[in-house]
Formats: sequence, C-alpha cells, structure tokens
Amino acid sequence: MRLSELGSITWTRIRRPATWGAVLAFGLLWILTRWGFGTAPNRWQEFVYPLALPFAYLALSPVPWQWTGNDRPLASTARGLIQAIPWNLVWVVGFSILLGMNHGAERRGVGPSPAGRHGPGPRMELPEPPPPHRLLHPRVVTLAIANLSFAMLLGWILADKERAERKESDAMRAADAAQARALQAQMNPHVLFNAISGLTELVREDPKAAEDALVSLASLLRGLLENSSRALAPLASERALIEQYLALETIRLGHRLRVAWDWDQALETCELPPLLLQPLVENAIKHGVAPNRGGGELNIFLRGGGDHLALGVANTGQPLIEHAPEGIGLRNLRERLALLGEPPEALTLRREGTWTLAELRMTHLKTGQP
Repeated sequence: MRLSELGSITWTRIRRPATWGAVLAFGLLWILTRWGFGTAPNRWQEFVYPLALPFAYLALSPVPWQWTGNDRPLASTARGLIQAIPWNLVWVVGFSILLGMNHGAERRGVGPSPAGRHGPGPRMELPEPPPPHRLLHPRVVTLAIANLSFAMLLGWILADKERAERKESDAMRAADAAQARALQAQMNPHVLFNAISGLTELVREDPKAAEDALVSLASLLRGLLENSSRALAPLASERALIEQYLALETIRLGHRLRVAWDWDQALETCELPPLLLQPLVENAIKHGVAPNRGGGELNIFLRGGGDHLALGVANTGQPLIEHAPEGIGLRNLRERLALLGEPPEALTLRREGTWTLAELRMTHLKTGQP
C-alpha cells in the first residue's frame, strides 16, 4: 500500500464508529475498575490515558504492516516486523514515559507527622526525593514491553482484517461489474431484435426503404458493439447511438414519429454506463408512438442540477398503462441501476397530462464533468 492510500485508509479507520466505541468502552471500564479497587483517578492525565492509549493502538499499530510502497495491501512478515518495531517503539515509549512520570507523581505522598511520634503538633508533609533513573523503573519497562508486544500483535491482526475486508469488497465490486456488463451485453441483441422486427413490414411495403433501413441497422450495430466494450461512455456517445436508432425508426414510421431534443450540451462529457437512455427511447416508441395511428411526439432531455443528472424521454401517443408488467428492457435497466448503487426511485415512469414520462435521476456516477 502506498503512502497516499495509507493515509486514506488510516483516516477511514479513525472515523469508524466501532473505533470510537472500543476506545470509550475500554476507557470507561478502566476508570470503573480503578474506582472499584479504591484507586479512583484524581488527575486529568489519569482520565486521558485510558482513552488515548487504545486509540493509538487502533489508529497507529496497523500502519507499519500496511505500508508496502506498492499495490500490495499487506507487508510480508519479515518486513512488517522490521517496520513495526521502531514505529510502535516510538509511540509506546512516549506513552510509557508519560505513565512513568505519573507513577512518580503518585509516589510522592504524605509522610508521618510529628504527632504520630511526639504527640500533637502541626501536620507536616515530608517530600520523598525522586527515585534515580525513573525512566528505567521496572514498572515503566514492564509497561513498555507489554504495550510494544500488544501493539505488534494487534497491528498485524487489524491490518490482516482490513486486507481481507478489502479483498472481499473488491471481489463484490468485480462481481457486480461483471453482472452489470452481462446485463449491458444483453441489451445489444434486444435492441437489434426490436429493430429487425419493426423492419419486416417494410420488406413487402417499400423495398427501397427496407434497403435504407438495413444500412442504418449496420450503423446501429457498429455503435452497439463500440459501446458494449465500455464500462463508461460520455453522454455524447449515448446521444449518437440514439440518433442512429431514431434514423432507423424514422424510415419505418415516417412523419408519425416527431422527435425533439431538450439536451444540455454542456453535460455531454459526463460519463455514465452505456445504454441507460436508449431503452427508454425504445420503450417510448414501441409502446407509445408506434401503436398510435397518428404516431406521437418524442422529447428526449438531459438536465443537470445540484448533485444529480436528469435524463429521460417524454412521449405522447398511446397512454401509459398503470401497473402493466415491464418488458425485458426496463427490467434489465432497473437491475443495472441497482448494481450501480442507485435507489429504486432513480427510474420513474408516470403520466403528466397527455405525456408519458420516463426519467432517470443519477446521483452516484457524475464523472467526467467539465
């Protein structure tokens, strides 16, 4: 793990509620235990130490095991030990010195008063001289060795746990990406099937129009193949693919299909997974415009505001049937949105007067913006 990523991982670990919960639980248990044994803390340092020490364990001890200088999430045993010993020694000795000073302060007590030996008299405090080599006091040395050993062990355990969690998270993301890619690939034959089905009637009625439609179909297929290999594509590419599809449908429907674009070109550089908008256009034509004898209008829009993108299709023609079962395209789209982390309400279908509105509101994938 590189230094830049190590800082982010450490900051994430510090911010976890579980970290603060463990620190507060340990500190509270320590203070209550001292009270139970009649040695209640009476200095502010004695309240801080049981909170600062476990926090340092949780925040600092995994760092030397995670720093590798490359993309590996965990150092080897030999390297981890070599890095962990000086790293943990620095902060453990620092805490031990502070504890040692506190221990020396606790040793300074109240000596016997003259009243205890010669009768009543004023109570006098006899200061005890500080012991020599206080930093080498057995208690300090014992605490330092115990803390260092615990920091080495806990650091490795926490680093290995986070490595396993990261590996599991990467595997889940890879599985979701593979499933999303499979759903995306499923859209290609679905689009072609609907396009070819719509052209069969032209072969008998207008062979010349059928020939032009096959040329447009070849362009559409090329666009589908280019987009299917991408995880993300700019919205300009999505619009180009939709225009190829509309050119094909215009040959079939003629003046019955009337298209308008309400498209913010400043947002065309935004990158989203391909084939998010195309199924909505296809659905609007198939279920709204084409079944209606007089055809209908198609308004394709792209807007941005705040922290979201709004894109979708509004159409007239055959009205939306409430609670009708959704086709393959919409079901596929909803599954892909779920894999991308979007909530169910990201895709909405509703009536607005004589219009049927299908809208996508994307909040997690606003990448590539100008």
